[in-house]
Amino acid sequence: MSSALAYRTRHDRGAILATHRHRAPYAALVLDGDYTESSLDGPLPCRPGTLVLHPPYHAHGDRFGRLGASAINIELPNDRFVFAASAWQVHDLREAREVFARCPRRLPELLACATPQAAVVVPDWQGELLRTMAECEDEIGTLARRLGVSAEHASRALTRTYGMSPQALRREARWRHALQLMAGNASLAEVAAAAGFSDQSHLHRIVVAHAGCTPARLREQIRGRLRQQINCVQDRPLAIAA
Repeated sequence: MSSALAYRTRHDRGAILATHRHRAPYAALVLDGDYTESSLDGPLPCRPGTLVLHPPYHAHGDRFGRLGASAINIELPNDRFVFAASAWQVHDLREAREVFARCPRRLPELLACATPQAAVVVPDWQGELLRTMAECEDEIGTLARRLGVSAEHASRALTRTYGMSPQALRREARWRHALQLMAGNASLAEVAAAAGFSDQSHLHRIVVAHAGCTPARLREQIRGRLRQQINCVQDRPLAIAA
């Protein structure tokens, strides 16, 4: 992480960034202003001092408030593989900014002192609808009505909360499920079927579009990162003893 270069981003008041995807994991520290990041993980209010960790291939959109916002960002090393974004509130914004700009290898120390940001509470039916959408092929309107919500209201509410249409959320949930399954020993055909893709060719197209490589290559990357995580955990007692 010591070689990571920090870069600044600035967005004007009322600006909207449509849903987009970063292939590399990165961290963002909000310096001023405010915005809401929306993704499959739900709405994430971002204000000065909010530190967001984005996993690789994470899709999200941003809606900026009346002051706009600026942030400082650094790419993260590929030695960890997680599937959801997480947000933290730093205790000293000036110190955190210095870490990002001059000493990104101290990010773990910064996180150790930060406070996890609580998730925004959303109606229970939305979480249940997301779960059932990802697990079955039934029409989304049908699933919504089973939960006592009209198809039209469900579509509007999900788009407002998560920044994506119900169909896009279904695809994103299946993509994440496929990423998790690739860490195991199931064949790629089995991964495609279990994650809800029509066939292995469908999975191949999605992986190439989102990750820029073949499913076999992506599987190698995921397994490599997981092995590094295991090695780090195993080596930690030796490092402490030293």
